[in-house]
Amino acid sequence: MNHIGPYLLNRIRAREGAIEIWEGQDTVTGTPVLVYRPLEGAAPSFRIQGTLNWQGREDDAWIAELPFGAVPLAQLQGEVSPHELTAWTRRLLGSLLEMKAQGLEHGRLDAERLWVKGDEVWIEGVGLPVPVRAADEAALVEALREAAGDTWPGWPFHRVMERLAEGAVDLREAAEYLADPRSLSELEALAEDAEEESEAPLEPPETGTVRVLGRPETPPAPVEGAEPPEPSAPAPPSEPPAPEPAPQEAPLFPPEPDRAPAPPATGGAVEEGDAGVRVEPRPTDPSRVVRIDEVSEPAFEVIEPRGAEAAGDRRWLWRAGALVLVVLLAVAVVWWKGRAPASGATEGYAVEFRVEPPDGRAELVLLDAPEASQLVRGRVLAIIPGKVYFDAPGVYRIQIRAEGYLPQEKLLNVPPSARTVTVRLGP
Repeated sequence: MNHIGPYLLNRIRAREGAIEIWEGQDTVTGTPVLVYRPLEGAAPSFRIQGTLNWQGREDDAWIAELPFGAVPLAQLQGEVSPHELTAWTRRLLGSLLEMKAQGLEHGRLDAERLWVKGDEVWIEGVGLPVPVRAADEAALVEALREAAGDTWPGWPFHRVMERLAEGAVDLREAAEYLADPRSLSELEALAEDAEEESEAPLEPPETGTVRVLGRPETPPAPVEGAEPPEPSAPAPPSEPPAPEPAPQEAPLFPPEPDRAPAPPATGGAVEEGDAGVRVEPRPTDPSRVVRIDEVSEPAFEVIEPRGAEAAGDRRWLWRAGALVLVVLLAVAVVWWKGRAPASGATEGYAVEFRVEPPDGRAELVLLDAPEASQLVRGRVLAIIPGKVYFDAPGVYRIQIRAEGYLPQEKLLNVPPSARTVTVRLGP
């Protein structure tokens, strides 16, 4: 392993011409760093939000500090949500605006030069003395499209970003659009919809007056094919109406013995059809008239037979037994589900670790983990080679310890793109 001052150099990430970009670590604080060498002169001293600012110079190298848990955007290709894409784009447009204000241009933006963690994003390598390869606006859009993958067409802001890459809108207009989505093209679309709605005829048309509809003096002309209106009922004859009979047809009390009941007011017989069948009216039986003070409830206690009571008790026992069986069955189902959890729920995410040389052994110590993880920090996680299980997805910071070798820290993205992680022991 290489050393430069207090920094341990792990591996080369990329090369920019003659400049090598190394992933390293501060051996004092454990902070991950990026080391660029060889470079002459002092590192730039600007401070721009959303960029990896330079920490200083060490021998012939410039040092940039990485936030804990940050990973290159290229590692999340195809796993980016629209919310994360929107948050990163807003921050990146603000950083590019601030860079333009200071006369800086990156010139080599891609998904490997953008580091993300949650909703935060940082541009790496701003101020390096390297030739410009592509305009920052077009390169930024291409990096975001590569990270979004198949979800790019469904992202609501992809059109304005494509217009930014084409030069149809400038950087500030795109930043204002993402800050206020109701502006620019969406407001124009809303205005066009409003114009179309105003041109469409309204039914009924508004005239500005209120019409009061009254009864027409003359009836409207009949429509052909329609049924004629029913004629109004003729006026009643001028003869005086006959006195209406009393509504009470049966007396409340039985008549005197020497007085016969009055005959009904209507005719004594009803003729039905042409057959001439006579239906005599049913005489009213005074003995069946219910008096006002008569009580409808019986004056004696009703006693049901014993057989009916026993049958009701048996029906109640059957229902209670069925209810108890249903409850017991539900309790058994709940207990069985709690007793047999889903397979793989306790294992989590498995990562296969290999060690080279094959007879080597090492310890994995967990230094940092995502918020959702319940693993204890600072303890030995596993002995490798073998499978190691992580309980939550995200970025883990682990330390690899082996007898006779310096400890080495590594950022591990779970689940990784490749299920096997190889640890090489040696210089």
